[in-house]
Amino acid sequence: MKRALSHTLGFMMAALFALTGCIPESSHAEEFKEGTQYVTISPAIPTQAPAGKVEVTELFWYGCPHCYSMEPTINAFLSKKPDNVVFQRVPATLSPRWVYHAKLFYVGQMLDPDGAKHVHTKIFEAIQKQRRQINDDASMTRFFVELGFSADQVKNALNSMEMKAMMARADEVGTKSKADSVPVIIVNGKYRTSPSMVSSEDKLLQVINYLVKRESK
Repeated sequence: MKRALSHTLGFMMAALFALTGCIPESSHAEEFKEGTQYVTISPAIPTQAPAGKVEVTELFWYGCPHCYSMEPTINAFLSKKPDNVVFQRVPATLSPRWVYHAKLFYVGQMLDPDGAKHVHTKIFEAIQKQRRQINDDASMTRFFVELGFSADQVKNALNSMEMKAMMARADEVGTKSKADSVPVIIVNGKYRTSPSMVSSEDKLLQVINYLVKRESK
């Protein structure tokens, strides 16, 4: 009788968790396994987030259609991210063309630091939808002039010390993450995950949130 009652109570608790979404943390730990849905980066990449914050980094390339298609997922994460998360995009530098697109990203970031002009999105659309070739200083300058910036602004950004520092950071993240493709998500410099490691982009968000929670303890 006691065994039957215990079984019934267990079933009722499981049903309650399923209905309310209050899944015990242990079940998430079993669901997301190191080496399957994410890998540990060793040694960890130094982060730039303030103390008490968790850094989430997207490693991407403008020429990658998968990175472009993941933008809505990234935006969904940003719209609901915990207050202790600091998000940053870092361009991958795995080839000379990728290196130039990294400069393209950082020029856009310097010209549109608060994202008010949606320069990042416009660069993605220019390369992925309009098939524009922005692979040298002349084509980059034309592109940004079309967006309302001056040629001098572009030149100054390209030749700035800030550019050198940001490119060095991009190289560091790309090398120490040991990523050989993009898109990749890095959580607090310690964990790497990607769409190719999970079954769906919704699952990717769950893995990111799981790792953020793990680093928030």
